[in-house]
Amino acid sequence: MYLSGINQKNPGRLGYKKMTGRYCGRGKERFWEIDFLRGLCVSLMIIDHLMFCLYDILPFLNDMFGTNIFAGAEAVGRWYWTWDLRILVRQVVITMFFMLCGVSCTLTRGNVRRGILLAIVAAGITAVTYVVENNFGLSNATVLFGVIHMIAAGVFLYAFIDNAAIAAGDALGQGKAARIAREVLRFLPALAGIGLLVWYFTQCSYVTYTGGIWQIHETVPARGSTEENLFLSIFVYVDGFNFSRYSGDYFPVLPFAALILVGGAIGRLVYHSSAKYALSPLDGAWNSGVCFIGRHAAFVYVAHMVVIPVALFLTAWIASLF
Repeated sequence: MYLSGINQKNPGRLGYKKMTGRYCGRGKERFWEIDFLRGLCVSLMIIDHLMFCLYDILPFLNDMFGTNIFAGAEAVGRWYWTWDLRILVRQVVITMFFMLCGVSCTLTRGNVRRGILLAIVAAGITAVTYVVENNFGLSNATVLFGVIHMIAAGVFLYAFIDNAAIAAGDALGQGKAARIAREVLRFLPALAGIGLLVWYFTQCSYVTYTGGIWQIHETVPARGSTEENLFLSIFVYVDGFNFSRYSGDYFPVLPFAALILVGGAIGRLVYHSSAKYALSPLDGAWNSGVCFIGRHAAFVYVAHMVVIPVALFLTAWIASLF
């Protein structure tokens, strides 16, 4: 099947679509189910952030401008934020989203470049939120180490381990045994991720299950100084130290970056075998909206962090003029 407007005798790689997958402008094959799940996760994250803004930022804006826009929205946002179903779904969405990041790491050799771009975006988020906090009087707005920071760290970690595995595989020479060993070595990031998760849940935390909700309890003790605790909190939750007081968004390297590494196992087992085409017949126009969000997940995620607060600010400002 071909997209309209493409020379069907010589479609080339641009815009070409067939039952085995889609190709983007650089000839890179995409799989609709990955884009769909990623888009679904980002959409739910946007709803989460909207509700947070309604109960945290909206009251501040109403006080600033002397308005009363969206009366009652604060109560709705606060109820949603503490809703048991929301807490459970958030745990599933976060796990799925980070593992999808790991799947994507197996579909490109440009993970170092991706990590650099994500690190630049993360630094920009820190800079912008710092300016907002110090010029608009918003407390706890600066993002010191949020989800983009953590994903950048996870992608860098994946690239480092995977490149080491490739180098080790290349040193094995030729032959069937060497080829098998090289394939096994490509699972090294996933094995490292599993090892990190086992270490984290046995040495750094424990898990309880109460009322249908899983909760992680940290056991890493706080250090003597704030600076030490801030640095340690980048890597792991610290018992007795609330890093969220200093960062508006917070996802430490462990356990979340380990989920990115583990997601690489799915990528290797599914998307480097004939199984990757199993869901292709279900692709169609029905998923185009969510898949679009998934294809541009990083941009949409970063943009919504700006668009929602700015939209509320402009609404309150305009309402104050009348």
